[in-house]
Amino acid sequence: MIIRTLTLYDRFKCAGSACKDTCCVHDKLVLDNKTYFEYQRVISKGDAFGRRMVASISERNGVASFRMRENGECPFLLRNRLCELQIRLGADKIAETCRKYPTFSKEYGNYREIGCRFSCPEVLRLVLTHPERFEVRERENDTEPVSLDDLNVNLFEALYPVRQRVLQIAQDSRNPLYLTGTILLRLASGVQAAIDRKAYGELASLVAPFEGDDPTGGMAGVATDETADAALREELILRLLKMHCKLEFRKEDNAVRIARAFEIFKGETSEKRIAREREFNSFMKEREYEYRKWLFYVLHRDLLDAVRDGKFFSRMRYAVLTTFCLFELGALEWQSRGKFPPQRQEDLFRNYARELDENPKNLARFMKKLNGSAFALPKLLRAFACPPKKETPEPAPAVE
Repeated sequence: MIIRTLTLYDRFKCAGSACKDTCCVHDKLVLDNKTYFEYQRVISKGDAFGRRMVASISERNGVASFRMRENGECPFLLRNRLCELQIRLGADKIAETCRKYPTFSKEYGNYREIGCRFSCPEVLRLVLTHPERFEVRERENDTEPVSLDDLNVNLFEALYPVRQRVLQIAQDSRNPLYLTGTILLRLASGVQAAIDRKAYGELASLVAPFEGDDPTGGMAGVATDETADAALREELILRLLKMHCKLEFRKEDNAVRIARAFEIFKGETSEKRIAREREFNSFMKEREYEYRKWLFYVLHRDLLDAVRDGKFFSRMRYAVLTTFCLFELGALEWQSRGKFPPQRQEDLFRNYARELDENPKNLARFMKKLNGSAFALPKLLRAFACPPKKETPEPAPAVE
């Protein structure tokens, strides 16, 4: 099997008790069979620790899980924010979910892709303090490939090079962020049309224009931020924030932050909002890469799953719109505080990832809303970047 990982993640090391936002908080922590078997051996000893373990585990329909504390914390999280199970039993005896976090992996036949979740503070610290582009490292091991039954092999072979080109476009800082988003949406629309027709052979030609030196892939002059429909952009951002307000938040602070952003955005004039965007864009000029990191993260994690469900454009739209939304939330933070250090960006990204990306119910609800007519491609292109206005032609000289 071929394993692909992002090289930056090689530097990751858990912060342990120094972590400012422990990952030992879950709605539910399911125990894999191997771990549950090990815990049964501990329970069989009948000592005080075994009795505590019995009281902390519930089993329903053959699935065992921990009974989390009222605040969502694991029952074995100590006051010093370390794991009692790991201390007592060893790192190999904790649940598979805990062993693997913050990594995630996706398997596509003979390929396994590994990344790290942005809900982890230490991952984000690494990502946001290293401006360089993400690079992929490839290695091979003796693991047998997983079944291809759920995989459209022909689509995978055609789509994988497209996804790789998309990741390069996302990181290309020669284009402004909003232009990058527009290019990706336009490209994704063409890819989706080819997928719907099962014309997989056309995918290579769609990304071919980006193989040269032109970062826009021939779309120069097709879209610019300056020509966007400001009123429509405001309407869509307001709609996005309203959608966020209706999510089920795990942390009340996050719900309050989103609600406050919605009220501010709703109550201000268009002129003030446009001025803030421009000033914040200038302020973040040297840190624009931070938003490209988010864009890359979502695309790297989710885009290739279109080989299973065919929803390439939906995944692209989610990645682009969440990037734009995080930009607006950052601008509001900057405006209200007069500053926006990288630590605040970390907080925004981490909480956004935890509340939306890693909450299946919220994510499903959000994606369903994005499929509505309000976020159709023509509106998105007009809102965030659309064809430039035609210059008024000079009058013809009078005939003498």
